[in-house]
Amino acid sequence: MSPLEPYQQTYTYDLGNNLTSLAHQANNDIWQQTITIHPNSNRGTENNGQNNFDANGNLLNLDNIGNLDWHYNNTLNRLTKADKSNTTQYSVYDYQGNRVRSVVEFNNQAQSQRDYLPLLDISTNETKQQSNTLHIGTHILSKSSKDNTQNPNQTHYQLTSHLQSNTLELDDKAQTLITNITTPMVALPSLRVKTKPKCNKNAIAIQAKKETTVVACPTTAPDT
Repeated sequence: MSPLEPYQQTYTYDLGNNLTSLAHQANNDIWQQTITIHPNSNRGTENNGQNNFDANGNLLNLDNIGNLDWHYNNTLNRLTKADKSNTTQYSVYDYQGNRVRSVVEFNNQAQSQRDYLPLLDISTNETKQQSNTLHIGTHILSKSSKDNTQNPNQTHYQLTSHLQSNTLELDDKAQTLITNITTPMVALPSLRVKTKPKCNKNAIAIQAKKETTVVACPTTAPDT
């Protein structure tokens, strides 16, 4: 299957401009989501099957990703992967609500960690060497250092929208590694991820704004 293919998405809204259905159609991927809106507000209700919401309107389950647990201030606390119930990702925030660290545990043992600094992400894996991600404007230049000579240094480019809701990651040959799309829903993001071997997947659910539609277009990445 080609990493890139044309697709069509059809959105349906109610009279209050709330998204009620989303249909995605491509050659190799067809899916549809329906959202039930509360009659007295613009929030999604618990009638959306397994895509339930808490009292603050935060999504509790994301298809193909897992279960989500939220802090009192609507920041993501814990993510339990659907296909790996013994794997959990925790997020830590500063006093301003900015995420400063995420930790992935397997059977209650830390496996990897990512620290978020201004313009710099530091990822540490228990089985691999530390990797750094340097943010340059809307582009992200990622260099990974590994001890294994069979895995030389790799350069990845990430093209991200200004709302950080869509991300396209490419290798140094402009081949797609990850496509991360959060669609505009009422606290109901849809995350589509495609990966290739040797590519770490770090998918985070992002709460989208229902009144915003973002299209991420590839641009020229900075020279290295």
